[in-house]
Amino acid sequence: MFRPITIGVFLLLLAPSHRAFVMWAPSTRPTTVRFSSSTPNDDDDDEVSKLIGKRNQIKRQRKQEETPLPEEPTVDLDLSNLPAFKTERPVRNKKTPTKEDTDDKKEKDKDVSKQKYETPIVDYMADYEDENDFHIPNRLGITTIAWGDPKRNFVANGKLTKRAIKSGLFVPGDIQLAYNELLASGITFVETSASYGGTMSAHDILKRCLAERPESVPECQIAETYSGNTLQTILATLSMNTVVTTEKAMVNSLEKSLTKLGDLPTIELLQVPYSWYSSTSALSKGLISVLESGQANAVGVVGVTKGHKIRKLCNQLAAADYSLTSNAFEFSLTNRKNEALIDICKEFNVIPLITNPLDHGLASGIFTAMNPTGGGRGVLSLSSSNKKYTFKELEKYQAVHSVLETVAERVRTRVIRNMRDTQERFKSKYGPPPQINTDITTTQVALNYVIAKGGVPLPEVNSPTQAKEVLGCLGWTLDTEEVNMLESAAALSKL
Repeated sequence: MFRPITIGVFLLLLAPSHRAFVMWAPSTRPTTVRFSSSTPNDDDDDEVSKLIGKRNQIKRQRKQEETPLPEEPTVDLDLSNLPAFKTERPVRNKKTPTKEDTDDKKEKDKDVSKQKYETPIVDYMADYEDENDFHIPNRLGITTIAWGDPKRNFVANGKLTKRAIKSGLFVPGDIQLAYNELLASGITFVETSASYGGTMSAHDILKRCLAERPESVPECQIAETYSGNTLQTILATLSMNTVVTTEKAMVNSLEKSLTKLGDLPTIELLQVPYSWYSSTSALSKGLISVLESGQANAVGVVGVTKGHKIRKLCNQLAAADYSLTSNAFEFSLTNRKNEALIDICKEFNVIPLITNPLDHGLASGIFTAMNPTGGGRGVLSLSSSNKKYTFKELEKYQAVHSVLETVAERVRTRVIRNMRDTQERFKSKYGPPPQINTDITTTQVALNYVIAKGGVPLPEVNSPTQAKEVLGCLGWTLDTEEVNMLESAAALSKL
């Protein structure tokens, strides 16, 4: 046997600039061979070696400290003797309100009630010299004629694609959003009728809108258009003769409408078509009976186009200490045959409510000879008639549509210039000044033309997009020169 021998390591370095020397290092175990030099790099190499050695030592200590996890015992599961598991949900006990909770709720309800009646809306027409005591904020309202009617693009349920929305289709949820946005921004006048609708009635949809209205949104002014009963409607449509309606039938019909709208005690305005009565005397008696019943605060008529008939109605109602509030008829930039009727209404202090103010989209400037289909902008025409126009039909409106574009750009420049003054004028103490629309469209110009002539337009609004289009009419008006420009173009087109 040989005894371990201490091994010596000899290293000979030969360098031209260094003298040769010999280093001997005794060792009882294998050692790391290190090259020694007289240069300053010796200290750096030593430090690196120390760090490497320290790191290896820490790793060895960690491995020693790690203890293996104990093995889990194996359990034999007896499937025949499983315990019964409870799947019932725990019962939530109702919290008993304390006196402090009750007092807080009363204060909160009081604040909400106060907010309900003090919610500010911007009425840019507050200084308008109204025809009578019935004031319509901003001289602008909407009609629900398309609500619930599939023939007018209504879809009862389901989700719409972007393409369907662009084409003008809408669902009940769209109506609710549009309704809330309109009321919150100052358009509160809503015209409806028991005859509007199809798969759903306009009354049912409006009832839902009334029930789901946020507390911060003001209440609306409901104008009900009397539609008679189904048999009378059929007779009037087929024979085109005057239908005789009794006073009692009118009161009963309004009572049913109030029930359908959620048991409302009253509405702001009841409108009755003149064609339902054989004479002004019979019509005035029916209107008086409605006012005496207390179910409507005001009454109006639909389709009275003769000045002497309006005079008769006003005199007959005045004899009973009542007044005629409104007269609804068609008028627009492209359909001006009833233009003189606006002045007649004002002469007798009757509000001219304008139905079909965009003439089924012809006055909107959306459908033009260069773009008969509307190019995806048909939803902004505020019309659900689905009527398609040809180039030949639209050709004669070229002058009107061209001037609409010119006036829209002119108004835009003027609104931007005067926006700060307008905002300061209508600034509310409840918040910042109102935002004025500066992206003026031809549709908004056409609606403001009706307002400038003295009428109250009632366009269709069925979606949030259309609501924004109508709200863009607020905060500005057409001046006399702009109205003359539009009428000159209409005259040139022989409209």
